[in-house]
Amino acid sequence: MKRLALVSVLMLMGYVGQAQDTIKVGQTTLVTKVLVDNMAIPWDMSWGPDGWIWFNERDGDIYRLNPDDTTLIKVFTLPDVFESWDNSGFHAMTLHPDFPITPYIFTHYTVGEFKSRLVRWTYDLTLQTLRDSVVIIAHIGGNSSHNGSRIVFDKDGYLFLSVGDAFVSQAAQDVHNTNGKILRMTQDGKIPEDNPIPGSFTWSFGHRNPQGLVFGKNDILYSSEHGDATDDEVNIIERGRNYGWPMVEGFCDKPSEIPLCDSMQSVEPLWAWTPTHAPCGIDYFDHASIPEWRNSLLVTFLKRQHLTVMPLSDDGRSLKSDTVFDYFVERYGRIRDVLVSPNGRVFIATSNQETNGQWVTPDNYDKIIEIVNPDYDYPEIEIQNYPKQDEAVIFPNPTKEKVLITLKTDNNELHASIYNSQGYLVRDQKVTTEFSGLWQVQLPDLPNDIYTLVYFSGDKTGRKKLVVETE
Repeated sequence: MKRLALVSVLMLMGYVGQAQDTIKVGQTTLVTKVLVDNMAIPWDMSWGPDGWIWFNERDGDIYRLNPDDTTLIKVFTLPDVFESWDNSGFHAMTLHPDFPITPYIFTHYTVGEFKSRLVRWTYDLTLQTLRDSVVIIAHIGGNSSHNGSRIVFDKDGYLFLSVGDAFVSQAAQDVHNTNGKILRMTQDGKIPEDNPIPGSFTWSFGHRNPQGLVFGKNDILYSSEHGDATDDEVNIIERGRNYGWPMVEGFCDKPSEIPLCDSMQSVEPLWAWTPTHAPCGIDYFDHASIPEWRNSLLVTFLKRQHLTVMPLSDDGRSLKSDTVFDYFVERYGRIRDVLVSPNGRVFIATSNQETNGQWVTPDNYDKIIEIVNPDYDYPEIEIQNYPKQDEAVIFPNPTKEKVLITLKTDNNELHASIYNSQGYLVRDQKVTTEFSGLWQVQLPDLPNDIYTLVYFSGDKTGRKKLVVETE
């Protein structure tokens, strides 16, 4: 079996208050800062276009965290999450790639002992909460553990969901069963015509419990996966391929596995760990903020309790060498997820209040921690996913019940007055936003007509034609 050369990086204790530890990575000094604690098993983190971290807790809560001033806002609680004695619950959440213009949030969670589902929610920009749930996949097998999961989108807007085998190992080899798979679908839950198995969500199969999923360089899809007693894996996910479980674990290096590898055309992992360390969240890093980590996978681990950096080859299809680097070993307990912001900031989330983690640290309240280079000038992130011009842009137009307004301004308040075709004022409201230059205006009960919308925001004012078509 191929073995890793592991390098554990020692920490130098330093800084007081929010700053916790200092580590040296080559010529770069990194400092950790606890942004928030007293959390309850944060599971999946996403970077929002508002510059905040959006994350969920296993019990169903969704939060927004400002990484600059540590403001924490509770967004919503999913009403039907089921938590078992072990690890089932709310396992995956991500924002639509065009969020908040397309204001969807996708979630995967268990709703019973043996059942989970994929659900899409709409984020209300005015109320700053979720509403209008739509079930995308109603029944995915579940269990007390082995549920996965992570959700990512590719550059073409297809949704990928990693799902565990739910303790039914043979389900991983059934291409029409959703468990033990990486699934691919449209945003409304339809099976794409170019999926490898007609009529199936299956993109790849033969997975035990994939808990991390990320697209990296050259649009390569990587996954981290829990092994059984041996062979945790990091895999490159390819269309229609078989990853072996339960017949093949890790590399095809056992006499009993070699014939099966040939007959199944099983894909070997990018790397494997024995004994198992329990890999979880995974992200891709390629930023100047930490030069030594460029073009690397960052992987979190639960059992051995560390963050691992895996430098990749130039094409991303292998490791750069036989060495990976472990950080924060047993320092913060079980590390569940890692997040890389667009400007190179790194965040990790702990998972110590679950059944397997309650005893691992003296202070086992869960935290979100930033790993920062204090000598690097992090650039501001320019939000690119919605248009902002000196004159307001409104859409959709025509519309039925609401309209989004974008405007190039730093003001967070907008005054909108709406006049019907007869010149009468029919709606007058002020709206605020946490997304700079983007507002949502509700238009309930307005009949079909051509309206004039007059807007004011700071020193910006203007008028736009608005068409309401309710049928």
